Amino acid sequence: MIRSRARWATAGLAVTALAGLSACSADASSAGAAGDTEPAGPVTIEVWGWNAETGEQTAEAFNAAQDDVTVKYVLQASNVATQTNFRNATEAGSGVPCLVQGFAPLTTMVVNGWAQDITEQVEGSVDLYNEGALAAAQVDGRYYGLPSGSDGQFLIVNQKTFDKYDVEVPATWDEFVEAGRELGPHGVDITNLAGEDPSILMNLAQQAGAEWFAIEGDQWVVNFTDEKTVAAADVLQPLIDEDLVSNQTFMDKPALYKYFDSGKMASTTTQWWSLTGLQTNLADSGGDWSAHPVPQFADATAPVTPGRTLPSFVPEGCENPGAVVAYTDWLTTPEAIEAGRNAETGAVSFPVQVPDASDYVDAVVPEDFFVDDKAAGEQIVTAQDRVIGKFELGPNYDAWFPELQDQWGKAVAGDITLQEALTAVQEFVAADLDDKGISYTVTE
Repeated sequence: MIRSRARWATAGLAVTALAGLSACSADASSAGAAGDTEPAGPVTIEVWGWNAETGEQTAEAFNAAQDDVTVKYVLQASNVATQTNFRNATEAGSGVPCLVQGFAPLTTMVVNGWAQDITEQVEGSVDLYNEGALAAAQVDGRYYGLPSGSDGQFLIVNQKTFDKYDVEVPATWDEFVEAGRELGPHGVDITNLAGEDPSILMNLAQQAGAEWFAIEGDQWVVNFTDEKTVAAADVLQPLIDEDLVSNQTFMDKPALYKYFDSGKMASTTTQWWSLTGLQTNLADSGGDWSAHPVPQFADATAPVTPGRTLPSFVPEGCENPGAVVAYTDWLTTPEAIEAGRNAETGAVSFPVQVPDASDYVDAVVPEDFFVDDKAAGEQIVTAQDRVIGKFELGPNYDAWFPELQDQWGKAVAGDITLQEALTAVQEFVAADLDDKGISYTVTE
């Protein structure tokens, strides 16, 4: 059944388009016209981000590498500070930058009228990026974000624990549940489900091909209860019902790491950027872990990896989107990646947006953590090759995500089922969109 609502308070997608945004921080005499695919001449663009370690030095390297564009990197204190400062600038109609590090889902940027359509500029550079990065930058088939890499998920398992109890590493989610049943009698949990963190449910829904939000004509389509989301819930429900998982909170990191390190948790999904922290804090189990592909759904036609991101965007009013794309394209080059090397640690940020990151993976595989470093690196690269990147979060993510956290916590505690939790979230979304006057249908 489909329930319809007639209101769609938009012009196109932007339901609250903001007027009066200033041009970006370019000299008016040298500013190119919006829509140029290449910068028209020497221009200055202001870039906002919160990379305190290497953001400014990377921008300086770009400025030294060419004469067409000058990047002024303005360090923000945090994600939250960026959002606050950006809102203040847009409301004031001045001081709006030309590139902002993503601080909310891209659909939110579009719906609020903050991100401009840069399809014309991006289309000339698509070969520089992997499919996941390109997918993450689009809303309704148009580029409103810069291609930004999504961190691909992979599975790490305590190989010593698996070997001790003669359990095979699962290749499918059905096998994952069965592995939990084999390990459970030995006092070993197959994984950890924190009561405040529903990300694994979102990851599984994305991997299964669910679309919680889609755009159809001039309205949103909301669907938290389709068969693909149910398939995701059906992986987790028996783990909860049969007490095959732990519920260690992420809010007590020392206790969490101690549990991970104990050998009583057999596996977890993770991303490349988590590995240094794991290596540092899992002293007893260092060298016991192995990396594997995220288990797949049994009916999958091709292996895919969950992964989402908040892409950077070009605000409405910036007159030099071509200059922004030129800078973003340069960030995919070996020179840019080297320019981003941390002077103190020597670490290089893993370029998750490029088609082949294998040349850089050794730098993110920590020593003495994995059974086989080379194999772990290959799994990290494979995860990036398969990353989905796209999972629409709708026009009201800030409202519904806390509701999902609340319902997830109840489900993990066994008070309700995951399907009941998802139904409650869907009802919340519908009521919230009604209150906001946003047109939608709910598919049941």
